[in-house]
Amino acid sequence: MKIFILMMLSFLSYSANIIAQEAETAKPLTDTEVVRRVALLDLEGKYYYDVVMTFKSTTPDYYITDKYKVKVTVKDSDGKTVWKKTLKNVFLYVFSGGQVQVGKRNFNQIVVQKSNDSDYFIGIIREKEGIY
Repeated sequence: MKIFILMMLSFLSYSANIIAQEAETAKPLTDTEVVRRVALLDLEGKYYYDVVMTFKSTTPDYYITDKYKVKVTVKDSDGKTVWKKTLKNVFLYVFSGGQVQVGKRNFNQIVVQKSNDSDYFIGIIREKEGIY
């Protein structure tokens, strides 16, 4: 009986470990606006500090267009627009830890995530080659 209980405990701890290692998934958000204050932004190799990123996802209306879009605006601390772009055929994903991703499945063009060292957000934008 003790061996059975020991086997069950080891099985449960093993299965809990496997569940903890699974990648987090999220469904694409539509008709949503997300704003993040980013401490460091890598925009195609140029670095910007203390910017505000606004993500606005739209659903296709099927009259004018049938593509999903995400409008991205980056403003610096003075309020000047640094980068403004409407990305087509992409989705907006927001995860429970605050991470924001814009892109297609397995091909992200924009990633904003919390730094491991602090509570600040760090962003990367790679429009053409993507982020892997």
